[in-house]
Amino acid sequence: MANNNQLVNGDVKPVFAIDQLNGSGSASTGVPVQIAGPKLDFFGMDLGGDPSAQMDVGGAVEAVIKCITQLATVHFYQVEASGTANNMSIAVYPTAAWTASDLQAAVRALGTVNGYALTGAVVTNNGFKLA
Repeated sequence: MANNNQLVNGDVKPVFAIDQLNGSGSASTGVPVQIAGPKLDFFGMDLGGDPSAQMDVGGAVEAVIKCITQLATVHFYQVEASGTANNMSIAVYPTAAWTASDLQAAVRALGTVNGYALTGAVVTNNGFKLA
């Protein structure tokens, strides 16, 4: 007869890491776990200037998103006015589809879109950050 007070498998960690092969809480502190979807990569972008006016069809923000979707799916993003270090933050999957340096090169290669120069864009893999 089995002991009903003893776990048969799993552990007692407070999170369920669905993005892990073994499924149970192998996440550690400081590592975000997305329980409503896939594991994400988070990038911060300094696109220069104020990209908030470039969110219409044909704008620079659309061009950046289309560029990213060549290799990954955009899960969510945020665009802020100038004066912030990362005026565009974006979460994508699958992980490792882009590196920060490869994404930076791809965004810079877009050149000038709708009068907005992306040639000096800086991309960092900054992890999940709340502004």
